[in-house]
Amino acid sequence: MKKTILVIAGTSVTIQTDEAIAFFLAPLKEFYHGFLKPRGPATAQITISYNPLVTYHKFKTFPFSLQKKRDVKTLQILRHVETLYPFDAPQLIGFLNGVLAYNVRSQKGHIHLFRSDGKNFILGSLQKLLFLFMAMIMAEQDKLLIHGAGLRIEPEGCLFLGASGAGKTTVAGHVGRECVLSDDAPVIARNGGIFTIHASPFSQVNLFDMKEMNHHRKEAPLTRLVFLRQADHLDLERRDKRSALAELLRHHIHGFDLMDSELKTRTFRFCCDLCASVPAFDLYFQNDDRFLTLFGYRNHPPLVKSD
Repeated sequence: MKKTILVIAGTSVTIQTDEAIAFFLAPLKEFYHGFLKPRGPATAQITISYNPLVTYHKFKTFPFSLQKKRDVKTLQILRHVETLYPFDAPQLIGFLNGVLAYNVRSQKGHIHLFRSDGKNFILGSLQKLLFLFMAMIMAEQDKLLIHGAGLRIEPEGCLFLGASGAGKTTVAGHVGRECVLSDDAPVIARNGGIFTIHASPFSQVNLFDMKEMNHHRKEAPLTRLVFLRQADHLDLERRDKRSALAELLRHHIHGFDLMDSELKTRTFRFCCDLCASVPAFDLYFQNDDRFLTLFGYRNHPPLVKSD
């Protein structure tokens, strides 16, 4: 078995792959550069298997729960996955050419990848299911992968939120790349009553940049939640806590719809505390960098946590 350790926001995961999937490790390591360690302790574990000799029916183009699926083709795949990863209290997620099986609160999971008739999406399936595994185990550790843009501005952290096309990548593109923690899925964590925002490899602005080995240590205290509103004027208005909470839960928690009821409750309470502690705003802006004047931006470098 091949092993590597993925580290995001202090959560370390041992990734174990069989020989059949070893050729996917090179692009995977390139994608996660700056978030990998060759050795050391890990808080969670994911094993990955691949069977190139057997074909199964491809799943939908969006992740969905397999718990209630009873059709013959799905059951055939799940029976095979169970021989590799015995189910206990499983979360079973299907996506294209793969299945994620996770025994809830075990911090251990398995991804099985397979071929299907027609076009195959092995690497894309692996990356998405690994992303969802991270979302699940981090939520159990009081950390959330958020659909938003995390920026470090003067020297605090801001989380910019909005639907696809609202301008998350746009605002990230107007600051120095060293200030972008992620423009797609930064991590929000808390220690006691203090919330912090952390870098993740899931980004678009600097996806193919060669990141430093300690890139995974970049973080900042989270001081503002900013909901993006494209407009013909520039303004920053205070947002009430209840509406901020509702929008955050409805649109911006990665993996929320796939969580079990207990984890959804825990995530809800986390978000309640977040919106009670961190002020929220609506930012009305155009596609230019004038909004940075509202945040006192002077291109300070991001904080890197020391060893």
